[in-house]
Amino acid sequence: MKKTVTISLCAALLALLLAGCGGAAQPEVELDELAFKIKDSVEFSEELYLLDEGIARQLYGVGEDAQCAAWAGAGATAEELAVFELPDEAAAGTLVSSLRSRNDERIDDYADYLPDEVPKLEGTLLLSSGRYVLLCTAPDTSGAKSAWDSAFAG
Repeated sequence: MKKTVTISLCAALLALLLAGCGGAAQPEVELDELAFKIKDSVEFSEELYLLDEGIARQLYGVGEDAQCAAWAGAGATAEELAVFELPDEAAAGTLVSSLRSRNDERIDDYADYLPDEVPKLEGTLLLSSGRYVLLCTAPDTSGAKSAWDSAFAG
């Protein structure tokens, strides 16, 4: 009996020690809560509308295994906001690359269509933390960055 208790205590101690050796755990955030917090922290120059998640997945090229909350305007500006939760960090990295390419294409498109929007696109905020990704195109994205940073401050 003493041997079983001793082995169990040693195993528990070892598990605690190994857990302490790992890096800081990625904070879990509630996607919708984070997305609305970020949206409320940014002043957009046109009203943005919440997109259906299926439409947002198509627009941003993410699969069914991703969750997203996204807003876009009626087309008068290039402004948009999207927050994604991916299955893992690798998928988040892939999405960041894809969104960066998409934004470059939008800069080219808007240069002829609405050239006044190009500075907003050039200032697009694209961040990732673990398996979460943020895309924000607005006149001033500093509020979005602050809200993002506070959500992932550990």
